[in-house]
Amino acid sequence: MSKRLENDQKLVKEVSKYKDWSLTVYHWLMRALLIKKIQFEKEMFKLRCLWTQLNFIEGLIEFMKGLIARKFNF
Repeated sequence: MSKRLENDQKLVKEVSKYKDWSLTVYHWLMRALLIKKIQFEKEMFKLRCLWTQLNFIEGLIEFMKGLIARKFNF
């Protein structure tokens, strides 16, 4: 009976080792995905800022065109 109990305990140890390993891998993968998502969000924020700046510059150019046209009565 004790031999069987020993074998069961070894099996439980072995399985729990792989269970912990698989959870560790899962956590590392989720962490990597989260880091990639944060990097993606940062890049999207930079692009939105750039787009806003470009729209502002475009509006400024249109405004300057209007001023020049009004000054020279185009």
